[in-house]
Amino acid sequence: MLAIDEDLGKMNRTDPPQAHVNFDPVAKEQQLRTDSDAWDTSRLQDARPGDIPIIDLQDYFSDPDEAKLEQLGEQLRLACETVGFFSIVGHQIPRSQIASMFDFTRKFHALDLADKSAIAMDRPDWPVGGIGYLPVKHRKLPTRDKGNLNEAFIIKCDHELTMEDNQWPNEQTLPGFRSAVADYATALEQLGKRLLPIFATALKMQAHFFDEAFTSPLYRLRLTHYPPQQHVADDEFGIAPHVDTTFCTILAQDQPGLIIYSEPRKQWIKAPLLDDAFIVNSGELLRTWTNDRFISVKHFANNNASDQSRYSIPFFLNANSDYPMTCVPSCCGPDNPPKYPPISYAESQAVVQGE
Repeated sequence: MLAIDEDLGKMNRTDPPQAHVNFDPVAKEQQLRTDSDAWDTSRLQDARPGDIPIIDLQDYFSDPDEAKLEQLGEQLRLACETVGFFSIVGHQIPRSQIASMFDFTRKFHALDLADKSAIAMDRPDWPVGGIGYLPVKHRKLPTRDKGNLNEAFIIKCDHELTMEDNQWPNEQTLPGFRSAVADYATALEQLGKRLLPIFATALKMQAHFFDEAFTSPLYRLRLTHYPPQQHVADDEFGIAPHVDTTFCTILAQDQPGLIIYSEPRKQWIKAPLLDDAFIVNSGELLRTWTNDRFISVKHFANNNASDQSRYSIPFFLNANSDYPMTCVPSCCGPDNPPKYPPISYAESQAVVQGE
């Protein structure tokens, strides 16, 4: 352990100055919607080399040591402070498992509408909200006045919700689907937790700083289908412009279609599709947790093909839903007090999402 870790350990044990501000999640959500409505998304540029950093995890995951962790932490810090998006390779999720998940995603969305609607999100006779099937032109996640041109199947788990609490298609209708989704979600949860020491190191905290906040993290897995589109209006999107409300999002996609706003270039750019890679982005919860040090980036997605579908599988990772996220000590001080009070997901994002 480096000597600096002794100081960081003290920093971990010292509560940062408290923010003398109130946090209104409803007002925050309204501000995010107002901001997104004002974004000009009419001009798109191709990504240039380096626009979205690539972080290779293979050596560190295979043989962890402090030097490798410090190197990855610095790469992640630069990405999250300047871009907010980065690609990860060497993540050790089997290529075959990702391919199988895309295959099941296609099979699910090929089901009859009646079968999918039987597990519709927020139906009155299901006790858990925010899970199940969303049809094309739904207006949720993100909530917008115009319907999103995608359909999705969503599960979520946390310290109280298990796979048993989610909605599932009949096993005879889609054999193997439930077990494949559960296994994939578990693999992505484990990947997210393996990234936590890198996030902590990027913030000059001890590697285990985030551990207690993610003992039973709240996560969502979304299997999304963007049908072929023709004659799409300028104000219609596969998924509307937004910033994620997450700690981080880990995305697999089978075709290009993700558009992000490059803060360094001040332009909307088309995210490239890399072989055997996930795209990761930081979200609003991590931004507030780091006192605005890490950014949450504007983005949206489309399917511009008129003759084929596009599929994407984002995994939305958050801390334990009841964990109070107090400003990371390295991100505040006497000259930079916390801008946000200690607050949990349940007290913030869950409020505006009706959970």
